[in-house]
Amino acid sequence: MTPQEQLPDEYNRMTRGDLHQRIARRKDELAGNLCILGHHYQCDDVIAFADFTGDSLKLSQLAAAQTDAGYIVFCGVHFMAESADILTAKEQVVCLPNLQAGCAMADMADATDVAAALDELRARSGAKIVPITYVNSSATIKALTGEFHGACCTSSNVRNVFEWALGGAEAGGAGADKIFCIPDEHLGRNTAFAMGRGEADCAVYDPALPGGGISDHALDRATFLLWKGHCYVHQLFRPEHVLAVVKKHPGITVIVHPECPRAVVELADAAGSTEQIIRAVATAAPGSKWAVGTESNLVNRLAKRHGDRFVRTLSDAPAACAQMARIDLPHLLWVLDNLAHGRVVNRITVPRAVATDARVALKRMIDIKAVADPTINP
Repeated sequence: MTPQEQLPDEYNRMTRGDLHQRIARRKDELAGNLCILGHHYQCDDVIAFADFTGDSLKLSQLAAAQTDAGYIVFCGVHFMAESADILTAKEQVVCLPNLQAGCAMADMADATDVAAALDELRARSGAKIVPITYVNSSATIKALTGEFHGACCTSSNVRNVFEWALGGAEAGGAGADKIFCIPDEHLGRNTAFAMGRGEADCAVYDPALPGGGISDHALDRATFLLWKGHCYVHQLFRPEHVLAVVKKHPGITVIVHPECPRAVVELADAAGSTEQIIRAVATAAPGSKWAVGTESNLVNRLAKRHGDRFVRTLSDAPAACAQMARIDLPHLLWVLDNLAHGRVVNRITVPRAVATDARVALKRMIDIKAVADPTINP
């Protein structure tokens, strides 16, 4: 990663009003050559300046479509900006306003460890194991996924990607006997259950344990091998939160992100990606009540947007992504000021050798359609 340049003090001393005015002016100056992408988990101040908003899948698609913009400023986290650089032309510049905006989940999987695990599991099982890598991962792991004939996925299309992986080659699938789900075990497990599978079909691979902590018997019977990783934001939601909110608000619908633990998803009414959650609330009847188990910025935005519906975060305490919060107005203005003067700061560049294989995995992800509706529990 390129070292983070120091943000000049003048930006932190500016008022919110001045920051808004300056950013708007810079956007006008750079119009036609600038595209700002904003992830749903960003704060409202940053989202106000995004040309497009979306989840990881939608923003990947949008990044690939920005053929005219010389500069793409990605208001998200590091792995998202990497994906944008992989999918855009080499002459386009991708900037991340704050290089310290990383992802703890992505950091839970190292490419060397993943490669060793794949080799080991294939040798032990004799099975065809195809890696399916959540987009919340490093470019090097995406490249490894492409090299091993796998695909990336997002929470919007993960079920369809799993179906592709397990589908026969004659039907255009990968013909996998088993799927290696990297790096979020909860997304993998919840998707397996949504496909009608059970706990016996899943085995968690812990890179800190010999053999990943998977016995030969468990490896033989499992179809879904789950890398031991998680999103710390979605681990904040617990079964008692579901029980408490249902008791406090009779008739409320609980919808959670599939990165939540299985026990939470089982108690919820539905599970879905950010785009699926947004669509479910947007199309709900006026007067309906919703408890949403995902990042608080998105939930609060939904509550403001749909004032005729009751929308709250599943837990009483905020569920905030500290990494997303590192993208703020001072950093955004600093990047735009530099671009306006012909200087690039915080550029994200993925080496060509890595980008080539990573692009294969990302392209497969983009080509496999998303699921429109959340998974409804019976």
